[in-house]
Amino acid sequence: MKITQPSKTTRALQHKIKELAVTARERERIRLKLAVTAKKSRLKARKLVVTAKEPSHKAVGLVVVAKENESIRKKLAVTAEALRLKAKELAVTAREKETIRERLAVTAENLRLKAKELATIAKEEEVVRQRLAITAEDLRLKAKKLATIAKEKEVVRQKLAATAEEQIKVEAQSKELEMRYRRLFETAHDGILLLDSDTGQITDVNPFLEKLLGYSKSEFLDKKLWEVGVFKNMQASKDAFKILQSRGYLRYENLPLETKYGRSVEVEFVSNSYMAGDALVIQCNIRDITERKRLDLIKETKRLLDEERSKVESIADATHELRTPVAIIKGNVDLALQGKGKNPKSAKSALRAIDYEIKHISSILTELSLITSKAWELKNRIQFEEIRLKSLIGIVLQRCKPLAHKKNISIKAGEIPELTLLGDKMYLEKMLINLIKNSIIYGSTNGHTMVEVREVKGSIIISVVDDGIGILKEDLPHVFERFFRADKFHSSGGNSVGLGLAIVKWIAEVHGGTVSAESTMNKGSIFTVSLPLGVSATK
Repeated sequence: MKITQPSKTTRALQHKIKELAVTARERERIRLKLAVTAKKSRLKARKLVVTAKEPSHKAVGLVVVAKENESIRKKLAVTAEALRLKAKELAVTAREKETIRERLAVTAENLRLKAKELATIAKEEEVVRQRLAITAEDLRLKAKKLATIAKEKEVVRQKLAATAEEQIKVEAQSKELEMRYRRLFETAHDGILLLDSDTGQITDVNPFLEKLLGYSKSEFLDKKLWEVGVFKNMQASKDAFKILQSRGYLRYENLPLETKYGRSVEVEFVSNSYMAGDALVIQCNIRDITERKRLDLIKETKRLLDEERSKVESIADATHELRTPVAIIKGNVDLALQGKGKNPKSAKSALRAIDYEIKHISSILTELSLITSKAWELKNRIQFEEIRLKSLIGIVLQRCKPLAHKKNISIKAGEIPELTLLGDKMYLEKMLINLIKNSIIYGSTNGHTMVEVREVKGSIIISVVDDGIGILKEDLPHVFERFFRADKFHSSGGNSVGLGLAIVKWIAEVHGGTVSAESTMNKGSIFTVSLPLGVSATK
């Protein structure tokens, strides 16, 4: 505000001076005009005087006119004088005003200089103010920073205090854990050895291991692992220790050891390394599995005996099944021989019957051959080729319809997508026939079997659904086992030896697939096979 006020006054004074100068010039022009008018009046008066000297008949009138003119002249002279004086006065006023203007101009210049000086001072003061503001901001920021540092220090102090408290708690917990570990170490029902990770020297041993191997604690301590008699193979023990040093972990599922008194002990040996404070410690856990091995051996022996018994029973069943087609063949041969060639049609009929029964025998023998260990693992028998799924299922349904005729079971397929599988046509055909045959064997008279196909995430899902007698819940996990029949007391009509579904599972797996079954008693079953499209696991 101090800077702008002198500037406005100066401009007002300059404007007033200009107005006065204009007025003075206008008055000067009026004065000059009045002077010219006065001069003209005097000349006119002189002419009138001259005119007065003319003939007398005009004299009186002219005298009057002259007097009037003289009166006018005097008045004009007075007016001219007054105007001259006024002009003079105005000139003086103009000069005074010019003087005032000059003074005002000097004053305005002084004011301008003063204003400039004040502006300079104001700028300097603004600079100072800004510097003071910057200094104040710096001080404020420093104060804020110091406050932040103080807060951080307080937080650190609190954290240190909390850490100290936590450290005390951790130390207390560590002592408690150490006591617990020691109690567990002393009372554990597994042998525990602690080793120095650099030298392999035994640093501690628990009572269970002393009792298990018959050595006292003093006989273990300060000896290296391979110097204790129980680990008799010194080189093997050294090699194992090197592996443990490099990998940090070592495990033997079944390690035979010998006690101090020569008794053989089967143990599971697991060793790993961990940090105990600043030291790396190796802990070896030694579990006596002698009893477990004995029980496993008994269990495995029982399983093998049960499987062998199942084999014997199934082979006996198969033998019984083989007798039927052999008897039929024998009967047809006898009939053909008795005919002595009189009726060729009868002979052909007998040969067709014989051919059918031979195929039946061949099927039984094929299934029996697949249960032998060599045949069961012989995956290179599979010959992979591209197979049209729709065509394959069509062939299988055509072949299975005669099997369903006796029970009047309807066999149908849903919509089958146009897909190509990579696999062995003969084995995939057998797999599907076995599934449908199983649904017929255990299906209800006048029942239905449906084959459903769908594609799910690069796999083909084939389901065989029936409305037969169903399978017990406890039997479901075993239906794909060899020689297993869900209902041993149910007549299969001489067509099952308990291998059909096991063969289904084997064929599915060698093609990279899986099988599953679900069932509800007296409502039916669903057997599902999932096969990959395009590529097989075996290939």
